[in-house]
Amino acid sequence: MFSLPATRAIALRVLREVFRDTRSRTFVAVVPGVLVVFVRYLFDSGEAFSPTGAMMIGVFPAMSMYMVASTLVVRERNRGTLEAVLATPAGRRELVGGYLAASLVICMFQAVFTVGLGYSLGGVQTESPWWLLGVVTLLCALFGTALGLVCSAICQTESQASQLVPGFMVPQLIICGVFWPVAKMSDWLQSLERWMPFSPITRAMTAAREHSYGGMELVTELTAMSVLTALSLVGAAAVIKRRTA
Repeated sequence: MFSLPATRAIALRVLREVFRDTRSRTFVAVVPGVLVVFVRYLFDSGEAFSPTGAMMIGVFPAMSMYMVASTLVVRERNRGTLEAVLATPAGRRELVGGYLAASLVICMFQAVFTVGLGYSLGGVQTESPWWLLGVVTLLCALFGTALGLVCSAICQTESQASQLVPGFMVPQLIICGVFWPVAKMSDWLQSLERWMPFSPITRAMTAAREHSYGGMELVTELTAMSVLTALSLVGAAAVIKRRTA
């Protein structure tokens, strides 16, 4: 039976660990928004930056949460904390639920800060209201967390988890349309982009920018992102069970 007190205790422990470290605190809460502002000044105006900026507001938080989450399970396994937790009534469901609950709190701060900087200093202009982009950004960051938990559960060491960043995340960042329009890519790259996990992020943010309240395209992409998030969390729980049995 799912235990809410155990889930809450795990979430609080993860939050203490993240916010206790100044580097982690800065990386997850501040860096995505600051990067959006830096890239803004590579463009002549906020209007010219808006197509790229809207996608970055979704992609950068997802990437930062992926990188944080991708070391969580590995670190706890190496410390012996993971086996100790799974030996208690708090099983793998409570463990993944606690990670997700802690990530939700972090992602809320992150989404507010990133969207706020994107609109105020980045000059991003969208057809949808700012709060809708905040909600979409929050979901994007949670999706990044879920992907990171899967990778963390698979990896044996933090070094292996770190190596997945250039091998798994950077190609997505290049191909998903942030730096170059997908429509101008080669046909085979466009076909590959459709299967990239980050594609729903860039498409959802683009839909929110181009259409008032995103339209059906936003609903479709958020549905795809939610399904992938759920599958990733189930996969992470299954892998954690197998590797710690």
